[in-house]
Amino acid sequence: MVERIYEDVVHDTIETGDEQLKIIVIPRSIAHTMINIVKEGKLTIDLEVMESSKLHLFIRNMAKEKVHIEIKGDVKANAHVDLSLLDLEDTEVEIDEHIHLIEEGASIDNSMAQLVKTASKKGNIEIKHTSAHTSGHMHNFAVLFDHSNYEMVANGNIEKGAFQSASHQETRVLTLGSDGNAKVIPLLLIDENDVKASHALTIGEPDENQLYYLQSRGLDKEMAMGLLSVGYFMPLIRKIEDETLRETVREEMERKVGMYGH
Repeated sequence: MVERIYEDVVHDTIETGDEQLKIIVIPRSIAHTMINIVKEGKLTIDLEVMESSKLHLFIRNMAKEKVHIEIKGDVKANAHVDLSLLDLEDTEVEIDEHIHLIEEGASIDNSMAQLVKTASKKGNIEIKHTSAHTSGHMHNFAVLFDHSNYEMVANGNIEKGAFQSASHQETRVLTLGSDGNAKVIPLLLIDENDVKASHALTIGEPDENQLYYLQSRGLDKEMAMGLLSVGYFMPLIRKIEDETLRETVREEMERKVGMYGH
C-alpha cells in the first residue's frame, strides 16, 4: 500500500495503477492531488479527510488496458472534497465509488466525464449522508460514439438523522453514434424529512439545428459533433491547476472527439 499524509498546504502528483493508495488529510490542511492512472489493473483509493480540511483530487485515466477503480472515503466535520475523474481512453473502465459524509458539515462535489467509444464504461457511485448538515453534489458527463456501452448508477443516500442535508445529482449523456447503449439509474434513497434532494438526467443526440448551423459555417459533420461535445469535458478540464497540463489535456480531448477531423 502507498500512503500519503497531507499536512498544511500540499501539492502532489501520483502516477499509479494496480495497487492500493491511502490518502489522509490532517485537520485544517489543504491538499491538491493529481492521480495519473498509467497501468491497467485494479486501483483502490482510500480517503480519510479529517476535520476542517480540504481535498482537491483530480484522477486522470491514462491506462491503455482495462482498469477497475475503487474509491472509498470518509469525510469528517466541516471538511470538503472536490473529486474529479476524467477518462478519455478507449479502454474498458469500471468505477465503484462510495463516499460517506460521517460528521456535521461534511461535503463533496463529485464530477466525472468519460469518452465512450468501443470500450465499455460502467460506474456505481454512492454518496451517503450519515450525519446532519451534510452536502453532496454529483455531476456525471459522457459522450458516446458508435458501438459504445455506458452504464451508470448514481446514488444519493440520506440516512435517518441526517436532517438539513442536501443531495443533488445530474447526469448528461450525448450520443453521437447510431448504436450506442446508455443505461443510467439515478437513485435518491431518503430516510429523513428535513432535507433537499434532486436529480436530473438527459440522454440524447446533438441538436440538429446546431449541427446545421456549424456545418453551414464550414465544419464537416464530425468536426461539428466534436465541437458540441467539448462542453461535456471542459467543466472538469478547467479544474486542472497547471496551465500547461490543462492546455495539453484540452487539446487531447478535442482531438479525440473529432474537432480536428481526420
